[in-house]
Order: sequence, then structure tokens, then C-alpha cells
Amino acid sequence: MLNISLVQIKPTSDLKQNVETIKELLTKAKGNLVVFPELALTGYDVDLKSLNQEKVLSFLLEITQVLSNDKVVLLGAPWYDEDRIFNAVYRLTRDKVEPLAQKFLLFPGLDEPFTPGVGTRIFELAGFSLGVLICFELRSPEFARDLIKAGADILLVFALWPVERMKHWLNLSWARAVENQTYLVGVNGCGFSLVVSPEGEVLTQLTDKQPEVFEFVLPERFNPLIYPLKTPFFPQKNKLKTLEELKRHVAKRRAKGQKMVFTNGCFDLLHAGHVDYLEKARSLGDFLVIGLNSDLSVRKIKGPERPVNPQEFRARVLSGLECVDYIVLFDEETPERLIKELKPDFLVKGSDWKEDQIVGADFVKSYGGKVIRIDFSYQVSTTGLIGKIKQSH
Repeated sequence: MLNISLVQIKPTSDLKQNVETIKELLTKAKGNLVVFPELALTGYDVDLKSLNQEKVLSFLLEITQVLSNDKVVLLGAPWYDEDRIFNAVYRLTRDKVEPLAQKFLLFPGLDEPFTPGVGTRIFELAGFSLGVLICFELRSPEFARDLIKAGADILLVFALWPVERMKHWLNLSWARAVENQTYLVGVNGCGFSLVVSPEGEVLTQLTDKQPEVFEFVLPERFNPLIYPLKTPFFPQKNKLKTLEELKRHVAKRRAKGQKMVFTNGCFDLLHAGHVDYLEKARSLGDFLVIGLNSDLSVRKIKGPERPVNPQEFRARVLSGLECVDYIVLFDEETPERLIKELKPDFLVKGSDWKEDQIVGADFVKSYGGKVIRIDFSYQVSTTGLIGKIKQSH
């Protein structure tokens, strides 16, 4: 059994007053887990450049002084790491302050000062595994499902969800609970915090009253549902597109405000370095397009003995990677034509390329796109692997 206190508070630009309000509400909260909203310490109206990690920690440590030994507090506040700022959730106990999660999916414009984060996301308390979502991430079912796959029993959502889109907050919270067959506990600084059961029953829903504390007891056992939680697998066989097909897909996705990431390569013998690189590239935007050197293109660049695998095989292997959305072949030695046709939002190459050597870099920057050079985590290459194979035979 887990006693949860939901504390609905809309932060102001006065941090000292926010701290006093938080401390006062903590004296009223009865739960052994007390949950405050996204950025409960600062809100969005504070000049984040006027703060630093030392100041944030001093405020959070002041809050811990009113905690009893058995109380855990989850609270939204900025996290400063060198020149980066994260929209984070902290875990506070009587003797410890630690960042628990960082917002990865940032709201356009509003979250501009922040860097997309990573983080623990799941923590254990009273026999439960609790997974953390931060505001805008509620809109993406992939976030919640990934937490469930990682072992989360409960979804906790921290938000400053505006009143004008409150219907979305309510509907999406209900959907995330039902589709994952789990309890969802959502605390929103703008009101209408709620708890939804795995069956889709809204067990409690607050109003827009500020501030407000609500107590909720999470049962030790969940009632089993009469139908299983299914996670179907869809084989990815048709990510290879013609340029015209791809342009239609890109247009539809851009119409929804999505950002395209583009990179290119031969990807002859796919290895750990490739996978790590492609995952990092995909995380920069909403979908990843790979310009794949055709067999003709590879022979022009690397000679008649390459590629080892024909283009159809290479495309099929790349299609099996979740981080890859679309693949398009090109026969030229460089992807310049593709880049000019597709106009990627992010053009990505390895950090072994200097920016002035990257084909299409000047063109992409001319319309406001970004050129990103990604560091390699694995010192491995296809040429090196081929050399090892030849030596062993």
C-alpha cells in the first residue's frame, strides 16, 4: 500500500515565496510520497539564466528541513549541468536531494531554454516501480509504453498543462492508463490533477483550485483485467522508398510539425558503431532518413570488391532498426541531390568530418537547418572488420 499526496500548486516568479508555500503544504500532506507539479520551484516565468545549480540546491535543501524521515517528495525544478539546463524532477528526502528524471520531449518555444534530457525515469518505493513522465511527454504513447516495458507499475505525470488544453490533459491521461493497464497519477500545476485506474475509472479529479492537497491510497494489489496487455510486433520490411515516395511521406510529417534528420552511408557490415550513431541521430528530431549508397555508388567510392552486401540486403538490415524511419538509395558519390530535394532540418555526420567537408552543410544552414557532428562511442569500422575476416582466412 502506498499513500500518495498530490499537491496542486501553480508556481510564481518569486522563488522564496514558492519555497514557503511548498513547505507549508508539506506540513499538511499525509502521504509517504508527496508529488508536486513540473517546475514547482520556479515555473516558466523565472529568468533561468539568473539561477545556477548551487542556488537551486539551496532552495531544495531548505525544503528537506521540514520532511520527516519516512517522507519522499518528488518535485519539478531546473537542473544545471555546465552550460546545459534540464527540466527535471528531483527526489527529496530528509537527508538527500537527487535528480530523478529529465524532460526529453520539450514543448516547442516554451521549453526552449532547456536541453532534452535523459534520466532514471523509474524508481522503487514501497514495493512499487514508479515511472516518470513530464508534461508534453504525455502526448506520446511511446514514452508510457517504454516505461511499462522497463518494469513500471505506476505512471506519474508532472505537468504545467494549460487550462485552454485541459481536455487533452484529461483524455490523454485516461488513454495512457487504459492502454497500459496501469494506474496513472497526474499532478498539474494549472489544475485538474487526477488519478486514473487501469480500468479507466477516474478515481479522483481535482478542480482548478490553487493550492490543493489530495490524499490517495494505492492498493497493494491490482485487480487483474479480463484481457491481456498485448504488444504486437510489426516486421519492418518497407522502409526503403523511392525519392518521390519519400517526399510525400516527408511532406505529411512536416505538416504535423515534425523535424527530419538526415544522414548517409554505405552501412555494408552493420556494427555497434553504426547502431549507436544512428540512435543518436534519430534522437535529434522526429524521424530519421538514411541516404543509402547504392551498389553503384559504393563501387565508385570503395572499388569493385565492395559492397560485401548488395543494396537490398543492406536496406533490409537497416529496416530492422527501430531508430530508422525511411531509407532512400542514391547512385552518386555524394548525397547532395537528396539533401537539396529533401531539405533536412538536421544534417548529421560523424565527428571525424569537419563541418566544411560535409556535403550539403552550407545548403542546410542557408535555410536555418542544423549540421550536427556526432562523436563515435565505438572504435570500429567496416573496413577493419573486412580486414580481420581476410586475416583469419
